[in-house]
Amino acid sequence: MNRKLLLHSVVLAGSLCAVGTATAESRISGEMMANACAPCHGTYGHLENEYMPPLAGMPEQDFIEGMKAFREGTRPATIMDRVARAFSDEEIEAMAEFYAQQTDGGDNE
Repeated sequence: MNRKLLLHSVVLAGSLCAVGTATAESRISGEMMANACAPCHGTYGHLENEYMPPLAGMPEQDFIEGMKAFREGTRPATIMDRVARAFSDEEIEAMAEFYAQQTDGGDNE
């Protein structure tokens, strides 16, 4: 009986480790993360007005540096400092890659 319980425990622990590893290694979707930006910057980063810069077509490094500066409080912001704190480096990099691939002439929603 103890042997059977031990075997089940080992199998369960191995399964949990595999699930944790798969989750940690799964690719973060830049498009999914970018949905958080759509209300202010437009769908796919295409909104252009004097208050909100378009994100579509922005070079990756510019996006990454800007978001990290907002997050660290070294770039002045009204709300972006609080928004940026919600994102990890990996999520910021995924969004940067996504926005860099967007053209800057999309629907202005």
